[in-house]
Amino acid sequence: MTDTDSPTFDYDPAALEQLQAASLAALDAGAPMVVFNLDSLERLDVEGVRGLISLLRRTRERGGELALRASRPDILRSLKVTALDRIFPLVEAA
Repeated sequence: MTDTDSPTFDYDPAALEQLQAASLAALDAGAPMVVFNLDSLERLDVEGVRGLISLLRRTRERGGELALRASRPDILRSLKVTALDRIFPLVEAA
């Protein structure tokens, strides 16, 4: 899946509140989906997984969708091991 019209944010678990505010603002402005780029992460740890699930819950409460973009094999492996690849839509870089 590709989506060039959706706002994309680099995912940083340490900036969860700011990411939540930015993604909800994008949804309120009419974006049907927000994309988080995971390629800047060193690794996807438990804190990062919890943050993604929290963001997904809030996004869906607003009637939107949250997708993930990842191309690094280690991050893709983490998504598969945690089953996040079945919960989140995955998009390719445009």
